[in-house]
Amino acid sequence: MDIRATNTIQLCLADEVIYNVMDEDTTTRLWSRLKMLYMTKSHSNKLYLKKQLYELRMKEGTVVLEHLNFFNKVISELLAVDVKIDEEDKALILLNSLPKSYDHILTTMLYGKETLILERSR
Repeated sequence: MDIRATNTIQLCLADEVIYNVMDEDTTTRLWSRLKMLYMTKSHSNKLYLKKQLYELRMKEGTVVLEHLNFFNKVISELLAVDVKIDEEDKALILLNSLPKSYDHILTTMLYGKETLILERSR
């Protein structure tokens, strides 16, 4: 049963993650390795995630939903390591990550409002 559980977990991992844990042969060891790699609350992990967020840029032609999904993934990972980002800052970071073709939206959002809040649709 342990082998089946290990294989099931490995099937759910992205390619760039699986390469880091493919040698683990038990569920306990696999889970511990994943936790060590991706859930540690180390200073360097927090800095790496913040860097990912602040350098986030959407390429022209990218589907907006894909960009939002990645943005939300990074925000969730930051929350998991106890880094909280103000809603207004999230909105500004997201707007700033849009390509030049979205400048009209950026202008409307920034100069037509007194407050700026990022809301997730459910």
